[in-house]
Amino acid sequence: MTENGDLFTTRMRKATRKIHNISDALVNAKFAISLRDEQVWGGGLFIFYHIFGYLEDAKARLNMEEFDKLFVHKSLYRKKAFEEDLAHYLGENWKSIPKAMALDNYLDHLQELERSNPRLLLAYVYHLYLGLLSGGQILAKKRRVFGDDTAKQATYTDKVTDFTGNDISQLKQDFRKAMNEIADTMTEEEKNAFIDESNMVFTMNNLIVNSVGGQNKVLYNLFYKFSAVALLIASVVVAYKMHK
Repeated sequence: MTENGDLFTTRMRKATRKIHNISDALVNAKFAISLRDEQVWGGGLFIFYHIFGYLEDAKARLNMEEFDKLFVHKSLYRKKAFEEDLAHYLGENWKSIPKAMALDNYLDHLQELERSNPRLLLAYVYHLYLGLLSGGQILAKKRRVFGDDTAKQATYTDKVTDFTGNDISQLKQDFRKAMNEIADTMTEEEKNAFIDESNMVFTMNNLIVNSVGGQNKVLYNLFYKFSAVALLIASVVVAYKMHK
């Protein structure tokens, strides 16, 4: 609890609200159109795979009690799911795809935290995995509804956002509870540092989301389809007037 009675997770939400809202808007703007393009969708998975994978590997390397506590359920582990999705969308050679500079910088930052203050990596675990349980589910639903006809007819189910057999609402509750229990062991200075790093999480996320390409192609395809439909309608109207 904080001095005003707020849970630490509530305090973090309030402190990161501004940058979090910017991040949400950026993701929605970047990927709303891209939901129709599997290559762009795969590109988004590619950048976040490296972050989620790093965090899960760091958990194994560090063997810290707090890491074990925050991974409240085995279903949270997503590295393998990412890899299955990437092989499906980008092909078996997806590991040979070069990383953008923004992604390399992100990974360098995580490596520095692991060396200097590994507990701060928990800020990334908390916000990223909670994001997957929240916004990630919304994106998955939008993809099923607004994806192109090929995607809708496909039998493949995205693995990263699939938590079948789990009560996501309960999972999020348990996740927040674990974070608050960890925060109870922190000093006020440590809590402030954790909140500062939480703002950095969204800043870093925004930078790598901006590095995802392919939107221009999707926009062109949509414009082309829209223009074709408009031309067809115009032709029908002209033909109708000529033969009226």
